Amino acid sequence: MGKTVKTDNTNLAAKLDLRRHFLRKYHGDGPIHVLDCCQGEGLIWSRLRQEFELASYWAVDLKPKKGRLKLDSSRILAQPGWPQNVIDIDTYGSPWKHWEAMLPNVSQTTTVFLTIGQRVTGTVGRLSAEALAALGLRRLARILPTAFHVKLTSHATRHILCRANQENLALAEVQEAICQQVRNARYLGVRLKPIVQGNA
Repeated sequence: MGKTVKTDNTNLAAKLDLRRHFLRKYHGDGPIHVLDCCQGEGLIWSRLRQEFELASYWAVDLKPKKGRLKLDSSRILAQPGWPQNVIDIDTYGSPWKHWEAMLPNVSQTTTVFLTIGQRVTGTVGRLSAEALAALGLRRLARILPTAFHVKLTSHATRHILCRANQENLALAEVQEAICQQVRNARYLGVRLKPIVQGNA
């Protein structure tokens, strides 16, 4: 299928600042292992690799590029045992398929970067199936008026982030990069921490 894969680098500074915050706060005293799920042109991590020492960096994308594995990275995250402690999901559309695939397999404290790019047609966009499911509205996806999707976006984001708790993961920190000029995208940094059972 001739699907076009777009990239969103209109607010590169906000994306970089968000990642610097988490890398400095949580990864200053240990190895940084990065899985870049949607590498695109590679601008974000080419900059960050100049500032931070990475123990490993693995980039994949749906868009083919020389020297890069063409792969749906949600399939990697759906498998147990990946060693990375930084997961960058800089999708142009919805990151929630990746998020849902990843949560059951997070076995260590992990930093996750999410780009939520609402697919926009004129002034209207639609939520992903995963976001609607988090709200309990998946069965209504076909009949829910499109205008409601935009109104439900912030609620869906909160609900689907909190899905981490169902997988015994705590949201240790959630930060959003504020970007005035980009109205159809949100940039989140999330620190996930496994909840140790029996310490109540």
